[in-house]
Amino acid sequence: MQEINKVMIIDDKETFIFPLEMGLKKRGIDVISFTDPEEAIEYLKNNTIHVLLTDYHMEPNINGDEVIRRVREFNKDIIIYLQTGYAETLPADEMLDKYDIQGYIDKGEGQEKNIQLVKASLKQAELLETIKRQKNEINKLQYGNEFLGKFFGKVLGQIREESMVIGPLSDILASDEEFTEEERKRFAEDINVAIGKLGEMTQNMEFDNLGEITISKLNETLSNLLDIELKMKYARINFKYNEDIVLKCDSKILIYMLVEIIEFMLEDDKEININIDNSTIIFDNKTNNEELMSKLSRLAEFDSNFKIKNVDGKISIEI
Repeated sequence: MQEINKVMIIDDKETFIFPLEMGLKKRGIDVISFTDPEEAIEYLKNNTIHVLLTDYHMEPNINGDEVIRRVREFNKDIIIYLQTGYAETLPADEMLDKYDIQGYIDKGEGQEKNIQLVKASLKQAELLETIKRQKNEINKLQYGNEFLGKFFGKVLGQIREESMVIGPLSDILASDEEFTEEERKRFAEDINVAIGKLGEMTQNMEFDNLGEITISKLNETLSNLLDIELKMKYARINFKYNEDIVLKCDSKILIYMLVEIIEFMLEDDKEININIDNSTIIFDNKTNNEELMSKLSRLAEFDSNFKIKNVDGKISIEI
């Protein structure tokens, strides 16, 4: 589990940042500070921070309320405290609601009180992270059960078909009727093919036990799982890659996402082209469907290794 210990301070005055930053670092807290709020926002987009302290008045830069508004567009979880010397101008409840924050720091208070507040906030962040992780595990299990249930139904249908081949052929071979050696050999081969297909079908469902996965194994697993849809629609999946590398991620989540994308695209396309380059999976087929992207984003929350993007209608998964 990642340590919950990262704090960011945004303030246009180094004279305020320095003593608070030093005080937090002396207590073992990982601190990064910015005097430019624009730089801070860009950093937050690509890095994990658990508690954010932002000044309100930052001339000539954007003010703290604008910083918070923009941060909340892409991060709803981070704990934010607004630093101001004008805390008395708004009632506490109104301030929390107006700025979508957990609290505020009065610059008139001593640094020790602010440090204790940050330490308490990190404890709160740790609790929220634990709750989020537990919720994700429950959601992951629920989605996995629904996913497997859907494919078990398809596999059972295939099993019935293959059983209808094996049964009659077995009866024929066990009968007293006379057949040529060539006919018996052909019947036996048909039975072996059907049995082999049954084995493949059961193996298709074993992806739930996979850890890391190679691209070739991913290709094979997807083709097997989507075998019925591909045959019914006379469609195919084309994987393009230069090297059969190992994708270091939760392969179950990756398969969930890829199946969602492919099944959606099969509604309009007969050929799904997937390029893999340096652990980035890019679909050549275009789609801008918001519902699909929303579902993929929820799946990506199950594993922080995934980043979902849609650039010019092309979906990509970065691992």
